[in-house]
Amino acid sequence: MRAAVYHGGEQGIAIEHLADPHAQPGELLIEVGFCGVCGSDVAMTSGSAFDYPAGRCFGHEYAGTVVEIGAGVSGWRLGERVACRPKTACGACDLCREGHLLLCPGGAHLSKGFAQFVAVPVEAAVRLPQSLSLADGALIEPMACGLRAFRAAALRPGDRVLVLGAGSLALSAIWWARRLGAAKVVVAARSDHRRDICHDFGADAFVSLSDDDPDAIAASLGGAPHVVAECVGKPGMIAKAVEQVRPGGTILSLGMCMAPEPILPIGLTFKEARLIFPLGYSEAEFEETARAFDQAGFRPEQMVSDVFPLEAVGEVIARLRAGAALRKVHIDPRIAA
Repeated sequence: MRAAVYHGGEQGIAIEHLADPHAQPGELLIEVGFCGVCGSDVAMTSGSAFDYPAGRCFGHEYAGTVVEIGAGVSGWRLGERVACRPKTACGACDLCREGHLLLCPGGAHLSKGFAQFVAVPVEAAVRLPQSLSLADGALIEPMACGLRAFRAAALRPGDRVLVLGAGSLALSAIWWARRLGAAKVVVAARSDHRRDICHDFGADAFVSLSDDDPDAIAASLGGAPHVVAECVGKPGMIAKAVEQVRPGGTILSLGMCMAPEPILPIGLTFKEARLIFPLGYSEAEFEETARAFDQAGFRPEQMVSDVFPLEAVGEVIARLRAGAALRKVHIDPRIAA
């Protein structure tokens, strides 16, 4: 099969021919339909200390079709459509018992979606509701992150929410803030080319980050935000969130900034604000996201701006790193080379 393999450095992504995987006992073999390019894929193929290990396949936002069923697996049929969680957990450690599956030091890493096929343990596969396409399914993973974040923030109905940024994580934050009962959701971003889709996902207003004085944003929200979701991941953005959040409020750092972040802790102290760094989602939150799409009649694939073949992974990541105005990009390994 064809798969993207990372070998280190900004130019280290190669499309290679690897042995076809097969479903081992307890596994399903998935033909990948779509795999999303995440901001973390850009950050972790940049030659930094947080890079993926050299020689590793990657891609963690994927959905596909069951094409082989391993021994001992019951209740599944060939042709069923699934979204896949990119990591399993041991289920026995303290972190697992607390629901932090992505932090478990055990389990299997299944971030291999930039490939034609992936074999996954059956517990990592979540059936797609009939209303969702494979493209929708590949968006369950990034959209589940917003649910996890607002659960961590203990968002209450009637709260005011400010979202910094307008990328796919920001869209997840907008959608979940609205679904969980936020009274007002305002987006602040540097470019307004995503204004319309932010409104489509539930934002009440869109302001430019160049004009984001606290009074203007408070006027749009009807008061300072109870929760600020930082979804940019650039130095200075957490400091901006500290400036904006109301006393007693919560800041969610979702942007995964890879550089030192200058903040004055006293700014948080005088507001008695919380700063939380959510990571991923629980197994239940992943499944809840799929159900929520179905119940709401929501088709998240509208956030996808471009679909490319597998051979374009390296080029797409390079373009995103350079600041290309792409929204969410999907890779379709079924497209012939």
